[in-house]
Amino acid sequence: MYNYTIVARLFHYKIVNNAFGDPCVFVRLLRERRALLFDVGDIRKIPFNEILKVSDIFVTHTHIDHFIGFDQVIRAVLRRAEPLRVYGPDSIIDCVYGKLKGYTWNLVSDYPLSIEVYAITEKKIKRARFLASQKFKIEKLPSLPKQEFILKEPLFKVKALVLSHGIPVIAYCIEEDFHINIDKVKLEKKGFVVGPWLGELKKLIKLHYDYEPYGMLKPKNPSIKLKVNTPKGEFGLEELFEIVNITKGEKISYVMDVAPLEENIQKIIDFVKGSDVLFCEAYFLSKDMERAIERNHLTAALTGKIARQAEVKELVILHISPKYIENPEEVYREVELSRFQDLQ
Repeated sequence: MYNYTIVARLFHYKIVNNAFGDPCVFVRLLRERRALLFDVGDIRKIPFNEILKVSDIFVTHTHIDHFIGFDQVIRAVLRRAEPLRVYGPDSIIDCVYGKLKGYTWNLVSDYPLSIEVYAITEKKIKRARFLASQKFKIEKLPSLPKQEFILKEPLFKVKALVLSHGIPVIAYCIEEDFHINIDKVKLEKKGFVVGPWLGELKKLIKLHYDYEPYGMLKPKNPSIKLKVNTPKGEFGLEELFEIVNITKGEKISYVMDVAPLEENIQKIIDFVKGSDVLFCEAYFLSKDMERAIERNHLTAALTGKIARQAEVKELVILHISPKYIENPEEVYREVELSRFQDLQ
């Protein structure tokens, strides 16, 4: 019998539209009944029951092709008890408020939904809240200082970077500190079976341990002795370490609609460094650089350069100008040539 491990990635992503449609990525969190959205343009292809799982929306900017689907999300989650969190550039609070003001809310006072909005700037994060029980009137909250992470949870954390598209736009990076896989051979040898309890085991480890080099775990508070309920009864958490393999966590980055400025390029390279997956635009070809500068978009060659210098494992192109719809292969070819050799 060969030893093997149950490899279960935390982030499962779906590209909502093709490279000529509105850029949007749906990320489901494994076994969490929860999902994230990066941009929220045309989302008609996402099933209603999947939209219901969306807890957080990360908006790069509020041009129509990145934000028109927000109304559809609100319609889906309107009766939900769990809050909806929305992150975006400096204008995002006004834009969400404008969307909500476009409808009449006289029948929602008994609905529990809360919409929390975070406007990201270079130095601070502005906040506002909209409650269904208050007919979505705006409630401005105290701002927070800009920190390394705009969202930090036991399962994952999110960074944000302010860039320029002629207007402020936000790039995002989502990552987990470490990943936990289950060694099935050791699991069966100890007489355990696969079940929901393994998810609880992983949550406890992520909540109470830090990742050390070489896959080692260090307790955040050694004085706390944790127990886990298993099909075979209660076990001490560390008694179960034998069945887990610890590896470096995944990193996914999302960059859309960025002016082809050297300052932007270098910031992006540093920000997405080592990403397992980078979602990025490649809007124009290098031969149309004048147009790229005018419209504040990256070229295919610049996107390839970013992926190469940032040592990205997988590059996914989402945003290509419709002018190349008859020959998209030219765009992908330029990306790949630049990615694997220096064309600059």
